Amino acid sequence: MSALADRIRRGEPVNGPLGMLLEAASWVQRAGMARKLRGPRTRVAARVISFGNITAGGTGKTPAVIERAELEAAAGHTVAVLTRGYGAARVTEPLVHPPHSAPDARLLGDEPALIARRVPQAWIVRSADRVMGARAAVERGCDVILLDDGYQAVALERDENVLVVDAVNPFGSGHILPRGILREPLSAMNRATHVILTRCDQAKDLDNTVAMVRTHCPNAPIRFTRHAPMGFVRLSDGEMLPLDALRGQSANALCAIGHPESFFHTLEGLGITLAERDALRDHAAIPEMLLNGPQTVIVTEKDAARIPCPPGNVLALAIRLENWR
Repeated sequence: MSALADRIRRGEPVNGPLGMLLEAASWVQRAGMARKLRGPRTRVAARVISFGNITAGGTGKTPAVIERAELEAAAGHTVAVLTRGYGAARVTEPLVHPPHSAPDARLLGDEPALIARRVPQAWIVRSADRVMGARAAVERGCDVILLDDGYQAVALERDENVLVVDAVNPFGSGHILPRGILREPLSAMNRATHVILTRCDQAKDLDNTVAMVRTHCPNAPIRFTRHAPMGFVRLSDGEMLPLDALRGQSANALCAIGHPESFFHTLEGLGITLAERDALRDHAAIPEMLLNGPQTVIVTEKDAARIPCPPGNVLALAIRLENWR
């Protein structure tokens, strides 16, 4: 990560001329979102459930999307996950990935590829134009559409608007992008029908976060969750190892996610000594040089989706969303 981006993500102050320049640039972000909110809304012939953030970076919404996709599929619905495919190669959109087929992270993006692996019965539709993507899903018989990273994609009307908030770093410094990590002012939380607080087990000031959420959306139910480790997947053969498989051992931790500290904290909580910690920018390519060697390397499931030929020493920590209280 760049030093400046990391400071902004952690909510540290950026003062002087650079801070003034970033503050001026934030008005471009405000104006763009204001224009979106004034635009028309389109409803499609399916139930649309949006999962999104009010901040940039990792709030942990992918496990929430996976959980809901599993529940809707188990209830007999034909489910599509609609995504932008951030960080993926350019393709003709909408790109439709059918159920029970091997996902390509280069075309779908790492998070959609992970969702396709965890919920193989779901359709994955990649489209920057969310309305066009939703229509493509409906044409294929989908009656439930999960809009991934959709809080700001307001052109597509939704039945549920789930806001995912990282309880460890909920609002950063309180500034709008690029001065801070907020995509919109905090008042935009009032559009949420439900709120999921993630990583509550690692939060230092949960009460204040809840109070801020309640200030802006007093009637929305709040769910308190944590990212619960399930086990380690050896990427070379797909074997699942138990959580205590590395207890008392040394390993390297490698990730390219929005909140690397949470990943490192989880691994240490499992009794693993981290010999090296490598945190790359979110969605960055994983260098082979950081994977090769005798030392065990642990990555996130999202990062694992972007490693085409992993060596036998690379494991992915599998997680699920779990109620915290």
